[in-house]
Amino acid sequence: MQANPPGLTVGKQLLMPSLLWLLTACHVMLVGSYDQVTDESIQKLQDQVSLVMIRIERNFDGGEPAANEYVHFRDHYEKMAASMLSLQNRCQAIPKYGIVCDQLSLLDSNLRNLEKYHKTGFRSREELAPIKMAFERQFGAMIALQNALKRKKNS
Repeated sequence: MQANPPGLTVGKQLLMPSLLWLLTACHVMLVGSYDQVTDESIQKLQDQVSLVMIRIERNFDGGEPAANEYVHFRDHYEKMAASMLSLQNRCQAIPKYGIVCDQLSLLDSNLRNLEKYHKTGFRSREELAPIKMAFERQFGAMIALQNALKRKKNS
């Protein structure tokens, strides 16, 4: 008869394989599951921001820089702020959506900065380019996360 190693009882011997299986079968989710409304709302916000950018560019291209004054865009900024608030409230209510909430906080800050900058006035189409690129990258990261969550849901 083979002796048990010191401190290892028969019960522990039987429990160890089960414990190992349990540890390998579990996975930790750092982000909550996919939410279609959040995904669609992010894309709607991207559309709203893109509309502002395109409109400013076209006003410059059309030789109408005065049409880029903030007063002509106030409604757009109010709609974006309302969409942002609704989306932030929704995401704060979803378990494990801290990363998405952080992304939205950064986006909200950038939208506020864009509005402040717009109030000072755009002087050329060229000064819009880095702003547009920053928003495209930010939305790209947000949409990539949503797509990853969607793939995980569908797998």
